[in-house]
Amino acid sequence: MYLVNNTEWFSIRTLTLPATAVALLATFFVVWLVLRVQFPKKWSEVYGDTVFTFILVWKFSIIVTDFKAVIAQPLTLLYFNGGTIGVILGVMVASLQLWWKRKKLQFDATGVVACSWAIILTQSIYQWFVVLLNDNQIKSEVITLSVLSILTILILWKLTAINRALFLYTIGLIIVAFFQPHGLWQPAVWVSVILLILGITIYDCSKKFSQST
Repeated sequence: MYLVNNTEWFSIRTLTLPATAVALLATFFVVWLVLRVQFPKKWSEVYGDTVFTFILVWKFSIIVTDFKAVIAQPLTLLYFNGGTIGVILGVMVASLQLWWKRKKLQFDATGVVACSWAIILTQSIYQWFVVLLNDNQIKSEVITLSVLSILTILILWKLTAINRALFLYTIGLIIVAFFQPHGLWQPAVWVSVILLILGITIYDCSKKFSQST
């Protein structure tokens, strides 16, 4: 789910990871830390649970994408994942889990802000890490870093309308993707749209919750 291509690989003992996977894990930790510092502990824990669900589905989705390989070599589960399809499935399942638990979590105004921060920061910081860890065309990297950085800062600093902020960020990411080699047909765009729907759904749930209390 990246706007630039993976060009680097990192080895951790016998495990070799693409730079995109390293960027993803680093992003999850940074965003969790930001939420832990900025908001009540509850919301960093919610984020952690959601991330855990995503990682499980993404990792083991290879059973769906390449079942024959898993049957032939069960250790494939340790070294591979479901790729692009796995990413989409992971985001969808994690989003559905969060939606399913919406009443139990009782999203108040603080929870909605925390959720919007998590959605925007996860996408932006991931793209930043991917750019820094890989070697792509300077034009693509500059466009990605500058546009998403400016958008993120302006949205989190100035905009208080959550639904408008999420919509603006998604439009910005789509515009950036349009100027990339793979255009709009790349995982980052689909992931951003799914997260936009999730954010708006949570925002609507919070309004209903506030009206009933």
